[in-house]
Amino acid sequence: MRKFELPEDLYQFQKEDLDRLLSTDSNFCLFSEMGTGKTPIAIGLATLGNYKKTLIVCPKTLQLEWARQISDWTDTPPAVSRRGCYRRLETLFGEFLKGEEENPWFIVNYETFRTRRHLDVLDLYPFDLIILDEGHKLRNYKTSQTKGMSEFLSHHKNNRVLAMTGSPIVNNPADLHTLLCMVKPEKYSKWNRMDFINSFCYYYHTRHGVKITGTRNIEALRKQTAPFTIRRTKKEVLPYLPEKYYRKVLLEMNKEQRELYNQMEEELFVLLDSGEPLWAPSVLAQLTRLRQLNLDPKILGINLPSAKTDFLLDLIEGLHGEKLVVYSTFSKYIMYLHHILPQKHIIITGDIPWDERMQNVKQFQEDDSIKLALGTVQCMGEGITLTAASNVIICDRWWAPSVQVQAEDRLHRIGQPNAVQVIVPTAENSIDSSMDKVLEDKKRMSQEYLNEGDTLKEVVDDLRVSRRAH
Repeated sequence: MRKFELPEDLYQFQKEDLDRLLSTDSNFCLFSEMGTGKTPIAIGLATLGNYKKTLIVCPKTLQLEWARQISDWTDTPPAVSRRGCYRRLETLFGEFLKGEEENPWFIVNYETFRTRRHLDVLDLYPFDLIILDEGHKLRNYKTSQTKGMSEFLSHHKNNRVLAMTGSPIVNNPADLHTLLCMVKPEKYSKWNRMDFINSFCYYYHTRHGVKITGTRNIEALRKQTAPFTIRRTKKEVLPYLPEKYYRKVLLEMNKEQRELYNQMEEELFVLLDSGEPLWAPSVLAQLTRLRQLNLDPKILGINLPSAKTDFLLDLIEGLHGEKLVVYSTFSKYIMYLHHILPQKHIIITGDIPWDERMQNVKQFQEDDSIKLALGTVQCMGEGITLTAASNVIICDRWWAPSVQVQAEDRLHRIGQPNAVQVIVPTAENSIDSSMDKVLEDKKRMSQEYLNEGDTLKEVVDDLRVSRRAH
């Protein structure tokens, strides 16, 4: 059942952007900053533009989030190729044809375009609108997925293309060229790449190819692309946005992570069913391991992928030029991120001395080259100011909503010129959902004091109910 109506429930600036897209049938680029609501605009284009078959291509970490938003804005749950495998694609095409009406929505990830068999299946279906979300994923023209996407679009020249990204230029203007070739192939092509670089970049030749050292004529590039580009910044749309708003992103665990999570959850219930009290050390330890496995198996010494870490890495890549604050309740996870992230960052955990913490905060606030602040909710969530960022991600929940709100408000305080976006990644069918439900109920009751023991019991009870349901 839909939660929102189109276009009534869009912000005014979103209505204006949607009207512009609906006023033409040409390909377009939606380059508004992350957090300005590009997804509802794209859904509005597909729905109000009367497109019958829409293909959405996005990072695998955003597939379920797209599915959730489509369900929220329309009456039709989309078909999702969650892992992009050949059999799954064939099955989904069969689902398309069930019943009297075909499903108008089909979601795949970029990795799908790396494989010839996948392209052969996708080529069979007559899509009329293709949405490329996080289009900067296609910036490297040499990768197999970019080549596959280029070939796919060349077979669907009559389809309308909407490319979306808040970071169209990650390193230099050459990043944009490949995406422009897909959106406006009649104007840009891979054959004039050097002409494009020559016009908008400083560069020199090496034996390994062209080395780009700087940009030029950017205003001319903006003017050249303006007829088919929309760009909004959070600062520009601030009058429409709440001072603090939430983006809950639904994620799917990798198959191996899911199997191990289900096994560990079952072991937790076996412990409880054996008569162990909720407060027993063995139960609390098992619950902690379950939360850590849900966050990232590697902090338990298990070499399996993590849906949340994959999403975080995609998020960081898409935040070109913007700062991000990352919270977790586990210092192990913060230190793991500290070791794997190549970007300059600060960390604040219980192991960092107080005077060093304050120096780290000062660096984050004043040094434009430091884009990330990593810390635990317990240590970075109080007594400091992080207003240099307006984006914060809560990787896992604390037992009291007041603690999370206090952590968010390190950004949302005097001195913050932008609306603050709070990103909450939520693993499907996991303790995340149970904690969200309980914590939201507590917030609604406006309790000034939250008994964490009650929260723990309610979360475990909800996990039991959810497990029976699935």
